[in-house]
Amino acid sequence: MDKFTKAKYRNLVRDKYILPKLYKLGYKEEEITFDAKLLVEKGRRKIYVNTDLLIMIDNKPAMVISVRAGTEELTEHNKEQVISYARLLNPVAPLFVMSNGLKTEVYSTYSEQIIGGIPSKDKITEYLKEEEISNTLKDRALDKVFSSVSLWDEIYRKSPYHHVNMRSFYNPGEKTSFNTDLFHNYNYSPNLPTDNDQVSIRVSSKRKLIDRLYLYYTVDNTFPKGEKGEVVNGNKLELKRKYTEADPQEDRLIDWWEAKLPAQEKGTRVRYIIEGYDTKNDRSYFVEDKVDSQKGSFSYLVQDYQTPQWAKEAIVYQIFIDRFCDGDPSNNYDLGYTATDYQGGDLQGIIDSLDYIKNLGATAIWLSPFYEGMAYHGYHITNFLKVDKHFGDNKLLKELIDQAHSLDIKVILDFVPNHCSKDHPFFLEAQQDKESEYYNWFNFVNWPDEYEDFCGVKELPHINNDYPSARDYTIYQQALYWVKNYKVDGLRMDYAYGLSHDFWTEFRMGLKEFKSDIYIFGEVWEGPGITREFAGELDGCFDFSLVWSFRELFIHSSKTISDFRDDVDYLIDVYPDEFILGRFLDNHDMTRFLWEAEGDKRKLKLAALCQFTLAGTQFIYYGTEVGVSQHNDCRDDNTGGIIFDYSRDFMLWGEEQDKDLYHFYQKLCQFRKEYGALRSKERIDIIVDDNNGIWVYIKKNLDQEVLVIINNQDNKSDIEVDLSGQNLSQEDQLVDLLNDQEYMIRDSKVNITLNPLEGKILVVHD
Repeated sequence: MDKFTKAKYRNLVRDKYILPKLYKLGYKEEEITFDAKLLVEKGRRKIYVNTDLLIMIDNKPAMVISVRAGTEELTEHNKEQVISYARLLNPVAPLFVMSNGLKTEVYSTYSEQIIGGIPSKDKITEYLKEEEISNTLKDRALDKVFSSVSLWDEIYRKSPYHHVNMRSFYNPGEKTSFNTDLFHNYNYSPNLPTDNDQVSIRVSSKRKLIDRLYLYYTVDNTFPKGEKGEVVNGNKLELKRKYTEADPQEDRLIDWWEAKLPAQEKGTRVRYIIEGYDTKNDRSYFVEDKVDSQKGSFSYLVQDYQTPQWAKEAIVYQIFIDRFCDGDPSNNYDLGYTATDYQGGDLQGIIDSLDYIKNLGATAIWLSPFYEGMAYHGYHITNFLKVDKHFGDNKLLKELIDQAHSLDIKVILDFVPNHCSKDHPFFLEAQQDKESEYYNWFNFVNWPDEYEDFCGVKELPHINNDYPSARDYTIYQQALYWVKNYKVDGLRMDYAYGLSHDFWTEFRMGLKEFKSDIYIFGEVWEGPGITREFAGELDGCFDFSLVWSFRELFIHSSKTISDFRDDVDYLIDVYPDEFILGRFLDNHDMTRFLWEAEGDKRKLKLAALCQFTLAGTQFIYYGTEVGVSQHNDCRDDNTGGIIFDYSRDFMLWGEEQDKDLYHFYQKLCQFRKEYGALRSKERIDIIVDDNNGIWVYIKKNLDQEVLVIINNQDNKSDIEVDLSGQNLSQEDQLVDLLNDQEYMIRDSKVNITLNPLEGKILVVHD
């Protein structure tokens, strides 16, 4: 069942079963809160948690209710989620409820004991008591909401900065081999097949659910088809049952099946579907490719996976067009002064600022969506092939790209394949006519007004890019249009997780065939376990894991140096070498780093220094380099909403810029280009001192060693760095690239005094 169907059926359970029952028991409509939000804090961190229903009696929490669909089990994990919400309320809600309509469980929040059915309003007053919950239980509840200090919690794989929703269908670990009829989850080996590799496909099934398992595949880009062991299109393999596995936590068994696909020529796209067949009951089960698909198609490319060298070395300046520079007042339509209004930035303003960007040291620019649309940010698109009049026109875009190229600045476009505006002509036609050629480009739940959208935003209907003509338009008439006609160098893929892996394999083939060094990288907010599945399809993804660790270490000190170091090393190990991580401190969809640091630019400088010593594409969000912050937090404590527009203030120019901060960033860009060791993944830790917040490490490649020193404490520190065994120990003197201060090396040791929140980059003195 996909997530939209789950949401639909849960609403039915709520509306047709739970609410009538509550009304019958005497509860009034005004006493019931839907999708209740609660702001919780741990240390300096804040997030919102949700539950489906909250019953309030005399303005006090009485019952927390979690709703599931009738086909879903009431699990221990779901119970932990609901009880955490109930225990974190103030005062505590004495009861919590889980119901799927077929089964309802009511528990005491204090004892976790089942108390029977949902009590009537008259009876619930017996449970309303001013009883404090123990600190142990409250800490346990917080631990369930906030992941542990390490990023890499095996269940959540999320930083505490991620939004957590108590409703179970947002649980990232919900779908597993033990709770799914057939489970594949791209479980094949090797992960990046070459033309020498047979590919082992592994699938699990519920014990004795099926007695046959078939894989239908094609190597000619057509869609594989087959059923009950009979091939309709392509070829067939029968998987063999290998062994049975027991769930260590529950009394469940699964069977594991395996088969090997033959090696294919380089450049082949292998597409396959998987069918489990119960011969006794003549019933088929098809594996889903992800949580929101029906009969899934999987695919992989046979290739020597390579990613653009220029992207590994790139320093990308992210530009939000409307908020950067107003170069042409004649296109200032509908300007306003709120965070959601057009404010006048345009393509001409970027052309006028190319020298500024070049002097900063950026080697590429990433433009926010400029397509014709309904909003200043460019994501509500009504025409994917035309520049919006607020920003200029197609001719001006071509001029911008040509001038950028003349300065050796590459240009990356923000490409939006997942959704469009509800006012896009294709969608409007699909709403008006089921016979329209565009009807199947969208997933209507209840035509014409109920449809799959982007993250609950009805203004953004989801485009079904698994439908052939929609996919053809997205890849060959949109993406290739910009690459061929405008010679763009890269595409940042908005919400890459919203499209199937089968889409991305074709996307990669289509674009790389025309321009082999185009940089295709994705926005995937999910953890590394999910993000790494895009290796072989995308060249890389933004590092939405370490971005939160930067804040936890350098702003809040809620991580230690060791924790952060472990996060960095984990990310190096978990991804293939060629997969490029985009490193950044902030962007348009989060609170700016400087705002969260309460304006402390020392913390920003220290984090940026660390960022620029990591491998991967480096991103600078416009204005970060000159002190652009914001006037309001993106998190609304009253509603629980997140208003990203607040992090998109207009660029500072002239005397408003912090020139010292600009020159600091300018130096970082310069050093990263000059010293290849800073771009390498190889690092040797010399000092990791959690107590004093000191991290000293060497970045190295075949030709260079660079000593990096970080003092993450707000006090001065004297340290001795022992370089014994390192090439640097053979030198006489090191110099700090940031301030030209020299340090003598004696007996392989160097003594350094660090100011509070100071970093240093030391190299051999010429």
